[in-house]
This record gives sequence, C-alpha cells and structure tokens, in this order.
Amino acid sequence: MATVTYIILPSVVKERMSLHDNVDDKLIYPEIKAVQDLYIMPLLGSTLYNKILTDIADGTLAGDYKDLMDNYLIMAICNYVMSELPEGLNYQFWNKGVSQKTVDNATQPSMSEMYSIVAKYKSRAEHYVNRARMYLIEYGNEKFPEYVTFVAGVDTVYPDRTSYSIPIYLGNETEVPPDDYSLNKRPPAGYNSNDPFYI
Repeated sequence: MATVTYIILPSVVKERMSLHDNVDDKLIYPEIKAVQDLYIMPLLGSTLYNKILTDIADGTLAGDYKDLMDNYLIMAICNYVMSELPEGLNYQFWNKGVSQKTVDNATQPSMSEMYSIVAKYKSRAEHYVNRARMYLIEYGNEKFPEYVTFVAGVDTVYPDRTSYSIPIYLGNETEVPPDDYSLNKRPPAGYNSNDPFYI
C-alpha cells in the first residue's frame, strides 16, 4: 500500500481551530486527504503540489515553499477541514449501516445550523485560497517554477488561476452587437430621459 503524505496533521487543525483534542485523529485524516486532493491540488497544479508533498515526505521543505505553506496554505486547509468535518463526525459507517452519533449533555444542531457552520468555514477557506492564488499569480514565475511549468500527462492538473467561477455562461461582451442604449456609449441623438420610449 502506498504511503499517504499529509500536508498538515490533525494536531495542527486542533491547535489552530475550534476543534477539541478528544476528536479521534482517524476521523480527521480522511478529511485532510480529501481537502488536499479536492482544493489544494487544483490551486497549485499537480506539479507544484507533488513537489511540496515530496519535500514534506523527505523533510526538506524550505525557503519560498515553506513560506507558501506557513503563510497561505495551512489556514486554507484547516478551514476546509473544519467545513468537511461536521458530517464525518455526526454520521459514521458501521457494519450495520450508517448511524448518527448522539451525545449526553449536549444538543445536536439542526441540519440548517450544521449547514451554517459548514458555510462559515468554507467561506474562510475560500478567502485564504484566494490570497494564495493572488500570491502565486504574482510570484509564481520567480519563486515557484513548478507553478508555470508542467509535467505532461493525462492526469496533469493545471493550476486554477481564476478567483471565482459561476455556473452560468454570460457570453463575451465583444460578441454582443453594440446598441444605442449601452452604458458604454453616449445616449442616442434626440435622447430625452422623460420620454417613455427610453424608459
């Protein structure tokens, strides 16, 4: 079985976030791995991501790569892990099926409260990822050659350099023929703001 390299350990999440020490590490490790694969690899691209994992495994992470980790990636990973943990901690798989945990001297949050908690940590994580992305775009050429040069392959993940995406294609403004009423143009000749035709 291949050895899995983790960018951070559960102790880092517990130290930096509002996660109690009594949470079992074996419930946190899968979430760290998922966050690395789903959020951090697309941010860095597979070439830079694999370089950082190799350096961590070899104990040679230093210089600009360590700065990137310490100042940009750790808090993003911690917040993403916190956004992924509520379901993993509340619902667990047993040999008899999936069950929800109950606690004695506490009240379980409602589903809407749990979604609110998830959204809070995910929003924070996206903020840290956006900061890291802007840093990589600005300094990637000079500090991180793996960010701009790629190892070719069918499984290569290229870095996502866009901050936000929307699921709706709005078209390209240059594809739309200009009209006389565009905000980028002067009003048409004879324009009268009180004329009902222009309202």
